[in-house]
Amino acid sequence: MEKKLAEFRARRQGEHVVKGDQGPGTQPRATHTTSEPEETRAFNQISQSEVKFHRVYHQLLICLFNQLLLFLLQDRSDWLLDSAVGRWLASRQFVISNVTLLKVLLWLVLLGLFVELEFGLPFFVISLFYWLYEGLRSPAPREPGELSAYSVFNPNCQPLLGTLTAEQLEGEMGYKPLASR
Repeated sequence: MEKKLAEFRARRQGEHVVKGDQGPGTQPRATHTTSEPEETRAFNQISQSEVKFHRVYHQLLICLFNQLLLFLLQDRSDWLLDSAVGRWLASRQFVISNVTLLKVLLWLVLLGLFVELEFGLPFFVISLFYWLYEGLRSPAPREPGELSAYSVFNPNCQPLLGTLTAEQLEGEMGYKPLASR
């Protein structure tokens, strides 16, 4: 580290010597004038270096911002599925999309915020009602080929072995239909 610092100082000193020369046959510029105090020159030198630093820093930020903007504007609809985590989730047959993941993360952040504000329980209850509203089907009739809750587990809707019908249950409980009494 000390070696690099010494090299930097030597290069810097060489640059000052080159800047001090106006060209061949001219006299080097005076490094200070008698009217300007030493502290003012040091302050000006520091402020000029800070200005250069801020310019470079500003250009770097603009470059990074442009790269980030280009990255975000690219069509990356399945960035989660392209990662190792996404491949693992896909192999486990989880149905999760980027939008779903972002919604869950947003909900967790909001839950944390409302817990800090001591409104965590009302937020959770309102969230439950919203999930019920979104999760329940609309009253519209099912479209052909749309799976019902029963047909997901029983594709042909055949009676399962060992299940009771309504008539068998009534008979087992001792209830008789009114017509046969």
